[in-house]
Amino acid sequence: MKTLAFIALSVIASAAMATGPVASSPDITITGTSTQTASLTSVAVNNNSTGSKSEAFQNLATNTGNVTIGGTSTQTVTGFGGNVTNTASGGDAYASQNLSSNVGDVTISGKSTQFTAMIYSSVNNMSSGGNSKAVQNIATNNACFTCQPTKTVGWPY
Repeated sequence: MKTLAFIALSVIASAAMATGPVASSPDITITGTSTQTASLTSVAVNNNSTGSKSEAFQNLATNTGNVTIGGTSTQTVTGFGGNVTNTASGGDAYASQNLSSNVGDVTISGKSTQFTAMIYSSVNNMSSGGNSKAVQNIATNNACFTCQPTKTVGWPY
């Protein structure tokens, strides 16, 4: 009996994995106080994706998706002597880099403070290849739907 239960569980787990991830539209609702902070000192933060239709999403102190802020939101990225690099390469590649930002369908009815300070540092975002895009947001809100990658399922979910 234990063997049959194990086999049945294995079949269910295999079937679930075979379907792959399901695109979703995550909702972020902030009604109280939200504080996001990234403090970098003499470090490298690298995000790289290569290959056809590659995507590189890098978010530091950022909300992405369907974001509603009804309370107080503070997003801060500070750095001293480091590099923040995001790259995607290949045909139809997409690189999206966001520092202390809100990206997507953003609604702010409360108080929002976004602050980025990088001293003796570099912030790099690059996309290379045919029909590639690179979008970089620093201390900003972005609902630019033409800035999104072209794909059949929801972005960036």
